[in-house]
Amino acid sequence: MSDRDEIFERINELAQNIDEDLEFTDIEQVEEFLDNVENQQYEEYDEIERLYNELMELSFYDDEENEQ
Repeated sequence: MSDRDEIFERINELAQNIDEDLEFTDIEQVEEFLDNVENQQYEEYDEIERLYNELMELSFYDDEENEQ
């Protein structure tokens, strides 16, 4: 399993605590969740945001590798 898949798995575990039907499959869905101010009420929000930042960092390094 890739690092990206592991991060999505952790994000989805947290999302299950919020709503059992909530599942993220791509970065855009996570961004929408984070952009919605109402979601900041959940205690999982900060951890999901931290994991999202990890995803973005991984994407940056993946893009750099692909350019070389």
